[in-house]
Amino acid sequence: MGLFGKKKIERPKNPLGVALYDYDRLIKTRFKKIIAYIKAEKPLKTEKVEKVLDRSIPKMEDILEHISKENLKIDYRSDKIRYKIIDMVNDIIKFFKEAIEYKFDYEKVDTGMLERVLEKREQIKKDMKEIESDYL
Repeated sequence: MGLFGKKKIERPKNPLGVALYDYDRLIKTRFKKIIAYIKAEKPLKTEKVEKVLDRSIPKMEDILEHISKENLKIDYRSDKIRYKIIDMVNDIIKFFKEAIEYKFDYEKVDTGMLERVLEKREQIKKDMKEIESDYL
């Protein structure tokens, strides 16, 4: 390996950390440009965004399935964080479905919801520090 090799990021060991890791990867890889366009209120091509969402929403639903109460038994403090993660993922799914429904008409779509979802992610980062997670 060369001197300037790419740093390998390991998957977290904490199940909530894994869920956040997967969520962050989806946001950074698939939704980065879409979110930038929404923040700038630039027009989006609904067909292209729908294709991205059709592939990404099932992955977000998988994240919800992995951290569901039936599939993951954790302590009380972590349980509160689990519900925050579930709310955050459900909110972003709801936002994108609503945006597609209105064809990204910024007068009808609540773009403040996207900002609230991104703020929730920052709050979860603080909460993950409290339980000493290996991924924030």
